[in-house]
Amino acid sequence: MASTKDAAIYRDVFEANPDPIMVHDADTGTVVRANQAAGDLLGCSPDDIAGMHVGEFSPSEYTTADANDLITEAATSGSVRVEWTIQGPDGQDRLVEVTLERALIDDTTRVVAFIHDVTAVRRQKRKHTEQTQQLQTLMGNLPVVVFTLDPDGVFTYSAGKGLDGLGLEPGELEGVSVFEAYSEYPDIISAVELALDGEEVRVTQEIDDLVFETWYRPVFDDDGQLKQVVSAARDITDLKRHEKRVEALSDATNELLYSRTEAAAAETVTRIAQQIIDRPLAAMWSYDGDDDTLYPIGATAEAADLAGVDTPAELSPMGPESEEHRIFHDGESTVIEDYQALSDPAAPAMPMRTLLCLPLDDQGLLCIGSETVSSFDGDERFLLEILASTAAAALERIERETRLKAKQAELERSNEALQQFAYIASHDLQEPLRMVSSYVDLLDSEYGDDLDEEAAEYMAFAVDGANRMQEMVDALLRYSRVETNAGEFEETDPETVLDRTLDALQMRIEEVDATVTTESLPPVDADPNQIGQVFQNLLENAIEYATEAGVDPHVEVSAVEDDGEVTFTVSDNGPGIRAADREEVFDIFHRAGAHDTEGTGIGLAVCQRIVLRHDGRIWVEPSDDGATFKFTLPAVTEVTSDD
Repeated sequence: MASTKDAAIYRDVFEANPDPIMVHDADTGTVVRANQAAGDLLGCSPDDIAGMHVGEFSPSEYTTADANDLITEAATSGSVRVEWTIQGPDGQDRLVEVTLERALIDDTTRVVAFIHDVTAVRRQKRKHTEQTQQLQTLMGNLPVVVFTLDPDGVFTYSAGKGLDGLGLEPGELEGVSVFEAYSEYPDIISAVELALDGEEVRVTQEIDDLVFETWYRPVFDDDGQLKQVVSAARDITDLKRHEKRVEALSDATNELLYSRTEAAAAETVTRIAQQIIDRPLAAMWSYDGDDDTLYPIGATAEAADLAGVDTPAELSPMGPESEEHRIFHDGESTVIEDYQALSDPAAPAMPMRTLLCLPLDDQGLLCIGSETVSSFDGDERFLLEILASTAAAALERIERETRLKAKQAELERSNEALQQFAYIASHDLQEPLRMVSSYVDLLDSEYGDDLDEEAAEYMAFAVDGANRMQEMVDALLRYSRVETNAGEFEETDPETVLDRTLDALQMRIEEVDATVTTESLPPVDADPNQIGQVFQNLLENAIEYATEAGVDPHVEVSAVEDDGEVTFTVSDNGPGIRAADREEVFDIFHRAGAHDTEGTGIGLAVCQRIVLRHDGRIWVEPSDDGATFKFTLPAVTEVTSDD
């Protein structure tokens, strides 16, 4: 029998315990006593609980009979643990963990129920379980491979949708050494060894036909020891394939820049088209507008073999009656799902099924085909359409260059004819002129005293005409030799060239009391001899026209540099040039001005041809006083040395 002191201690512990406690009669199952915590749990006083059965306050699956059975079992075996649902004072169900312990109290066998509210714990556990399941679902469906390795390199976890590409199931690698599973992949072994040594590694790795971007991250414990390596591998096979396609497309663009013939362009385009989509059948046609027909200019070897021809040129042309011809004129890329089902194919005997036709603007048609019925994905279509656009631009450029070469050849023939004319002018034409002039002089010397005034005038006309013809032939000869007798471009000081020109004109300048003023002239990239001709012609014209107009000639020469070119200005105080003559003044033998002067009228034409040879311009600037000529020449480009 417990002492009074023990009973007091028992009572104090019983009442002060924060967890609910109920003491049951072992025979009847009724509550004999409950502490305050039990009352708080049920929302009533401990005295109200006394005499109640468990089934009266528990809405769980445990009835009073069930509860009594458990109490009896505890009284017999000594202990029973069970979870009950109890309705709390707030009307909410509370999940409690109940431990029933047999106890001898006041010499009477009792069953003590120690109650622990586990509602929050179970809720947290349930939430954790749900989150774990969600995480597992997420990991199982991510398009990656997630795995962990222990310090010995053994897989401890593997998941992720990326395992499908490797032919593995989630968890299949667990317990397997990475050094055994991937011994044939040295780059993987090397990366794992670095990670196991504590280094974070990011690397691109290939496994058979697949390419993975893999990240290895070591995880350490509090003591700095390696616990595991966490890794994630992303399948980037499609990305790498796309990069290779874009790279091939870029290469094609660069190659097409240097293609000089349709056949060379077609060879590049069909080869790159084959690489971009990994399909062997590709061919290209060029459009001939004269007969409204597309003619083959290139194809892959596989396409030629399938068609049973030795060269691409032997492929079937696409005339107005063919379906491909219609697609070309429609101008839209078109997929023919089954070539064999077409009513009007250009090559009915071609054993081809799916065909993608890409019009090359108005230049031609690119076709990519397959022997089976297969689709083209969006990425393939996009890249091929870019290729087609590039091919169209290349064909257009080649066409322009072909026309330009024809024009160049025609120009060369014309230049050759001009040079031949210059030879004739300098030899064959000048000889008869000299003969005419000589015989006229003989007539004048032998019979001049016998001629009357009118005959003498006729004789003078003949001599003057011969001399003028000689001058015109010489002028044409100078004009033709602007190109043939030209020198190399070099850094030229216009001030030096102008000084030499003024020295040559010094006698004429002094004779007519002319004044020539100059400003600073920037250097140019030019033929110095020809620039001297330009200055001489412009200065001579300015002096002669001003003199003829009865004024003392005054000429000003200046220049400004801007945006890579130097603009020269030569202005005078002469009679000027009529607005109607400002364009024609540069024509051969055209003369302009308010007064007549001697000359052939070819000087400004020579100036224009020289300036054009230097990629410059020459023009007459509108002016109210005198004539103002402007012309441009390329400025000297400064080159800075690295030294």
